[in-house]
Formats: sequence, C-alpha cells, structure tokens
Amino acid sequence: MVRTLMLAIALILAFTLHAAAQKRSGEEVLARLHGLCERDYKPSCIKLGLVIGRIPPREANKFRTAHPEWFWWERW
Repeated sequence: MVRTLMLAIALILAFTLHAAAQKRSGEEVLARLHGLCERDYKPSCIKLGLVIGRIPPREANKFRTAHPEWFWWERW
C-alpha cells in the first residue's frame, strides 16, 4: 500500500510539474548554429543570420572580435 502511494505521488508530480528549460548563452547558440551551417544545413544558416541580426551592437562587437568567422560577409 505504501509503495502504491509513493508511486502515485511520484507520477502525479512527474505529470504536473513543468520541466525548466536550460538557458544557453548567446555564444553557445551561435556556435551550434554555425556548426550546423558549416555542414550545409540551410535552415541553420538562415537562423544564424537572423540571430546575429538581432544582437545588440555592444555584444556584436564582442562576438565580432572573438569569432570573426561568424561575420564572414563583412569582409566583402
């Protein structure tokens, strides 16, 4: 009876509590998108451009110096 009650409580908690998504830093997201884009996955290339376009200028300057390969079009 006690096992059944413990199992029931565990199942109720598992189905009612929401899982918290882990926050990723901007650099991790951009690195992942860039890696997928390098493997010719076109949707990630588009998403990479959209994400880079939304970065505030101050953060973009930090990324530009740390990862110039993400801003390859600016060399043209």
